Amino acid sequence: MIFHSQLSRSLLIGAGLICFASAPAAAECVVGSEELFDPFAPYKGGSAIVHKDSNFIFPAETAGFRRLCEMTADFSGESFQIRYERMIGEQLVSVDIAVVHLEDLTARDHYQIIMPSVMSHYSSASIESEGDYFISGRDDLDAYQGIFDGQKDDVPWHVSLTAIDYGYWDARLIASYPHELDVPAQEALVELVNAFQWQSPVTENKGDKEGD
Repeated sequence: MIFHSQLSRSLLIGAGLICFASAPAAAECVVGSEELFDPFAPYKGGSAIVHKDSNFIFPAETAGFRRLCEMTADFSGESFQIRYERMIGEQLVSVDIAVVHLEDLTARDHYQIIMPSVMSHYSSASIESEGDYFISGRDDLDAYQGIFDGQKDDVPWHVSLTAIDYGYWDARLIASYPHELDVPAQEALVELVNAFQWQSPVTENKGDKEGD
C-alpha cells in the first residue's frame, strides 16, 4: 500500500512536470529594478530575472549563452522555466532550465519522470548514457544526467537531461543540439552549469516564512 501511494504521487507529480514544461509564455526580460547582491556581481550582464520564491538568479547572458524573453511559471511560484541559447558556428544549442519544488524525489527520480517526455520529441530516440552527474565544487548536490540520440527533421540530434536536487527545490536542464556539435556543445553545457553552480535556492517553504 505504501509503494502504491508513493507511485501514485510520483505519477501525479510527473504529469504536472510534463505539462509545465510544454507551454512557454511571453514575459518581460526586466523584472524589478533593484540591484543584485554583490556575490553575483560577475553575472550582472544586462538585466537579470529573479525567481522570487527560490531567489534563483537568471542573468541576461552567462557562459556565452543568451537568455530568451520567454518563461513559464505557475501561479503558486513553485515552478519556473526559462531558456538560454548559444550559437556554436552556425548551429544553435538551446537549454531549458527549470526550478521546481518537489517532495520526496531524488535527482534520479526527477530524471526518470521527465525522460520519456523528452525522448518523445525525437524520432528513433535512444539512451546513449545515463548516471550520476558530478557538479564541480558542489559535492553537496545530488545530480543525475542522461544523454540521448535521436533525429529531428531527419537530422541526427543529441539531447541531455540533467536533474539536480537542492532539497526543497530541484532544478533540471534540458539541452538540445545537432549531433555534429556533440563535443563543443557538451563543453558549453558544463560552462553553463558551472556559471550557476554557486547559487543555492532559498530552502524555506512559504509555511515556514509565514510562521516566522
